[in-house]
Amino acid sequence: MTRTLDAADRAPGAAPTDRTVRLRAAWSAAWDLGDVDALDELLSPAYVRRRGPQGVEQSRQGFKESIRAVREAFPELRTEIEDLVEDGDRLAIRWRSTGRHTGPFLGVPPTGKPVEVSGATFARFDGDAIVEEQVTFDSRQLLEALGIITTSPGAAVEPDLVRGVHRKFITGVTVVTTDDEGTPRGLAVNAFSSISLDPPMVLVCVQRSSTTHPALHRARHLGISILAADQLDVAKTFAGKSEDKFADIQWSPGAHGAPLIDGSSAQLEVEIGERLEAGSHTVFTGRVVSARHDERAPLVYSGGGFFDISNTAPLPW
Repeated sequence: MTRTLDAADRAPGAAPTDRTVRLRAAWSAAWDLGDVDALDELLSPAYVRRRGPQGVEQSRQGFKESIRAVREAFPELRTEIEDLVEDGDRLAIRWRSTGRHTGPFLGVPPTGKPVEVSGATFARFDGDAIVEEQVTFDSRQLLEALGIITTSPGAAVEPDLVRGVHRKFITGVTVVTTDDEGTPRGLAVNAFSSISLDPPMVLVCVQRSSTTHPALHRARHLGISILAADQLDVAKTFAGKSEDKFADIQWSPGAHGAPLIDGSSAQLEVEIGERLEAGSHTVFTGRVVSARHDERAPLVYSGGGFFDISNTAPLPW
C-alpha cells in the first residue's frame, strides 16, 4: 500500500513515520545549515546517488561535497520538502529549493539573483539507512536564473496556430504503459522520440492531467507499444477515458514487468531516467532495456486522422 505522507493528507493525530522524521531532520541540517555530516545518520556507507538517464553516480562523500559546493554559491539556501510518498522500502520526495546566488557556481560569477529549483528524489531503504537515490530536477530553472541560458518571452503565438502546425507533422501512434502495483495503466501517445542509439535512449511526453501520469511518475519502467495499422480500435481505447482500458485488450508483461500490447508492430521497455517538467507535460527519458519489432506496418497519425500506409510507395532519393 502506498501512503502519501504530506501534512495536509495525513489523518488527524497520525504521526509521521520514523523514516520521514529522520529524513526531514537530516535534509534540513545538511541543505539549510551546511551540517553535511548529519547525513551519516541517514545514508548507508554504501550509499549511491544517481542523476540523469545515464545514472551518473555519487558516493555518500561525493554527495556531501556537492552540497558544500552548492551552499558556497547559495549560502542562504533553503530546501522545503513538499510531499513524501512511502511504499515499502521506498520513499518518493518532492522538494523545492530557494536561495540567492552570491558565490561562484558552474564557472558563473555571483549574480545576486534569486534562484528557485524544484525536483524529485526517489530513495530506497535497507533497514534504517538509505542505500540508493535517484534524483531529477528541472535544470533549466537553474540555468536560466544564472543567465547560462535565456528564454526570450517574445510575442505570444496563438495556440490554434501552433496546433495547426503540429497537424502537418506525421507521427506514429504508441501506447505508453506501466505496471501500477499489479494494475496495468496506459494511454495513447504520439510524442515519442529516439534520443540516441549508443546508449539506446528514448523519450515520451505525457500530459500531467492524464490519469496514467501518477503511475508513470512513481514507476521504474515503462512500456512503449508502437501500434500496427490494424490496431485503430486499440488507439481509440487508449486515447479515451475508460477506467479499465485493458479490459478488452490483449497484452503481455514484458521482461521488466511493463504491459505490452499484443499485435503491435514494435515494443520497447524503458528504465526511466529523468522526469522533466515542461509546460503542461512531463518528459520521461530513459534507457531501452528490451526491444522487439516485426514486419507489420505501423498506424500513422496526421491532421487529426489515422492512416494505413502499408500500400504507399517509397520515394526515390
